[in-house]
Amino acid sequence: MRIALLGNVTLDFFAQDFRREGHEVYVPPGFDTWRQAALDATSELHVFNPEAVLLVMDGGVSEKDAEIANALSPTRIIAPDLSVLASETPGFLDERMRKLAAMPFSLTGLKTIEDEFRFAVKAAPKKVLAVDADNTLWNGIISEDGADAVVPFEEFQRGLLELKRRGVTLVLLSKNDHPVIAETFARKDVPMSLDDFAATGVNWAPKAGNLLEVCRTLNLGVDAVVFVDDNPHERAQMNAHLPEVTVPPFPADMTNPAQFLRRLEQYFFPSAGETDEDRSRTEMYHDEAKRKAFARTLRTTEDYLKSLHLTVRAARATQDDVPRLAQMAGKTNQFNSTTIRRNADEMSALVSDAAHRVWTFRAGDAFGDMGLVCYVVYDCASARITDFVMSCRAMGRTLEHFAMNHVRRELAAEGLPLAGIDCVPTAKNGPFREFLARADLSQDAATWYKRI
Repeated sequence: MRIALLGNVTLDFFAQDFRREGHEVYVPPGFDTWRQAALDATSELHVFNPEAVLLVMDGGVSEKDAEIANALSPTRIIAPDLSVLASETPGFLDERMRKLAAMPFSLTGLKTIEDEFRFAVKAAPKKVLAVDADNTLWNGIISEDGADAVVPFEEFQRGLLELKRRGVTLVLLSKNDHPVIAETFARKDVPMSLDDFAATGVNWAPKAGNLLEVCRTLNLGVDAVVFVDDNPHERAQMNAHLPEVTVPPFPADMTNPAQFLRRLEQYFFPSAGETDEDRSRTEMYHDEAKRKAFARTLRTTEDYLKSLHLTVRAARATQDDVPRLAQMAGKTNQFNSTTIRRNADEMSALVSDAAHRVWTFRAGDAFGDMGLVCYVVYDCASARITDFVMSCRAMGRTLEHFAMNHVRRELAAEGLPLAGIDCVPTAKNGPFREFLARADLSQDAATWYKRI
């Protein structure tokens, strides 16, 4: 990665560490000259064309500094809040370093800033947090020490439970025998239980392979996953075999995991807990596992769909739906016509705009309620559907056909034409493109869903 280091402190210490990791690093010549370099489009900084910028400002980043740094757009600008890091990190500052080297951070402080950068540079909304067990959820290795001997990292586990409560999907990946893992989680002093995980990969096979299988089960892409493991070998293996998975640094001290939990939430799960679907997501994945087990008992897909007793509630979107709609717009890839990443303000404007129609679809079946899992946006000016988005949890059950039938009838009732559906092909939206290739906009398609 090409990293530019900017700020009003000595930056050579950071440069040395990042270069050792194999990154290309740019440091402006002269102390605190970064503003001139950022504003000069012909400067070495612009020629370097950084992929990411670490902006370290002793005293904080002013609005003017942020504006100047943004001249490097679309480069990712990372300006850690040093006051937050100092409050989280004992011994963060070192006045001797300030006097001797114009750099007020201790070695611990330097590493903390670098780790914050490593998290922030990977920042993107994720859906799944996959965690190791030994020396990650507890101190010790149960295959060596025994299920009774390991000591749980209670604060970290409770932090994971809070993330789960807010809608983060937890997955357990552990090289262990399942009965011993189950015995450990059954202990009264272990805050978590196996039921807190939407899926598990507990065996002696490589974790990358187990994660692939879990993602198939959950119908999610591996790029939706953050992988946490204390073992650097396991992290390197995951990076090598599944580079789409985000693998953050692991903290040195799991007895005080507050900073680590804050980073996970801030950089990967910032919107967790905003919707009803968030808060019931793990239960929904357990319901999905039951569906798949049930499907294996039936001979045909038709028998399976008929037996599910599928239901759907269709409605025009309201402002109450906006958080969920924006969440789906930001995260859904496989069944997404154009992958337009509308934020909450943009989605709110669409819902209120008389020149657009936005429909929502809430689905359920004999195994449970799936919540709001599909939405469609119609633009009156172009007479086209601009957004057709469906959660991966609802794929394969003909909900897309119900939605298309409903939209066609609603438009016809208003006397509005339907000229077509916008589609922007991506590497991930093959399922939508397959649907579009088969869709006939002139007539209803068969669906197993019943309106309620």
